[in-house]
Amino acid sequence: MRILFAAGTQFPFPRMDRVVQGVAEQRPTWTLVYQAGPGADLSTLGSLPNLRAQPLFKAEEYQQLFVEAELVVTHAGMGNILACLEQGKPFLMLPRLARLGEHRNDHQVDTAEAITESYGIPFYEDVDALVRSILTYDAASAAMVDGETIRARREAFGKQLNALIDTL
Repeated sequence: MRILFAAGTQFPFPRMDRVVQGVAEQRPTWTLVYQAGPGADLSTLGSLPNLRAQPLFKAEEYQQLFVEAELVVTHAGMGNILACLEQGKPFLMLPRLARLGEHRNDHQVDTAEAITESYGIPFYEDVDALVRSILTYDAASAAMVDGETIRARREAFGKQLNALIDTL
């Protein structure tokens, strides 16, 4: 299994660090890549031979890692969510929580709830529950989204919005 973990690009995300470490320790034959975000303390992950972790990858490299991933585990940021939806990439979400100082407010929880409701993609707030879900992940039974439909809807919405703006 090849998994890309993405913590976002704003703040460190210790809960995601713990998810990555838990999966890396329990599945040493899996290939794991982690974009941990600026300011991340990668020393907490130890020296796990199946894990490649960096604060940020160059855009081209990140895109290649994304393409190669069989599963993406991401914070609930819209950039990664839209990329996963539009490219039909299986993903799980761990929204950042304001009460833990991971973000300024809980908009990521709201986003994750909306994505779960609309597309059936699960999200987790608990580290152990997410680790268990990743370890038992079955691509055949995972919620899948038709990326082409998502792209077409997004394009249609853009055209409608532009038409509305033109009337103002």
